[in-house]
Amino acid sequence: MPLVLSVVKDEADFTNIAAMDYDGWQTPYNPQLKHFRPDFPNRADAIAWRAARSATAFQTHDPSKKWWLKVVDTDALDSPYGGVVGTAVWELNEMKQEEGEEGGEGAVKKTQAVWHLEGSVERAFAERFIDGLWGFLGSRVTRPHMDLLSIVVIQSHRNRGAGRQLVRWGIEKADELGLETVVSSLPSARGAYEKCGLGCIELIPPDVDVEDPSPRWKELQSEDLTGWLMWRPIGRDFVVGVDKAPWLE
Repeated sequence: MPLVLSVVKDEADFTNIAAMDYDGWQTPYNPQLKHFRPDFPNRADAIAWRAARSATAFQTHDPSKKWWLKVVDTDALDSPYGGVVGTAVWELNEMKQEEGEEGGEGAVKKTQAVWHLEGSVERAFAERFIDGLWGFLGSRVTRPHMDLLSIVVIQSHRNRGAGRQLVRWGIEKADELGLETVVSSLPSARGAYEKCGLGCIELIPPDVDVEDPSPRWKELQSEDLTGWLMWRPIGRDFVVGVDKAPWLE
C-alpha cells in the first residue's frame, strides 16, 4: 500500500482531512487540543468546524509561506477519509510579531479564545495556557524558522512512515530556504521527532497557576500540558552533545 505525500491544492480536501484529523486525535489523547478548539457535542459538528476553519485559512494563505500537506494511501481511496491517512501544516515563521492560525512564536497579541463561551473557566484557562505557551517559545525562538503547526496520522497507519514523510518535508523545505526548524512537541511524540533529526532542547512548562483556582480550573490543570521544544540546525540533523540551540549560546 504505497503512501503518497502531496501539498494540498484544493480546499475541498479539507472535508476528508478534517475527519481524519478528528479521529486521529482520539488516540493518543491530546490534552492540549481542547484548549485550541471548541468542545462540540458530536463528531460531525467538530469535523465541519475544522474543515470550514481550514478552508477559510487556505483561501487567504501565501503558498510560499504556508503549506498544508496530506499523505494518501493509494490502495485505500474508498476509505472514510478518501485515502487520507496523515496531514500536517508547516509555516515559514518570519517573526513579524503576528499570530498564526492557532497562535505562533513571537505573538504579542493576547489570545482571544472565542471558540469557548465568554466568561467561562474554559475560555480563561485556554487564554492563559496559550499565551504562556507562545510567550515561552517567543522568548527563545527569535529568528525566522520553519514551524510545524500541526501533524496527525490515523492510528491504523502509524509506524508506516507517513509521519516521517510529513516531518521530513518541512525539514527539507527549511534547508531549501536556509532556515532552522522548530517544533513544539507533545511528550509522546518526542522520540519520533528525534528520529527525524530534531534535538530535544527544553521542557515547555504550562503557565496555568492562579490564586484560588475553581474546581473546574483544577480539573483542567490536572492534565499533563507539558511539551518539548525541539530544534534542528540549518542543513543537517541535530547532533546530541555537539549542537546547541542559538538561544542557549
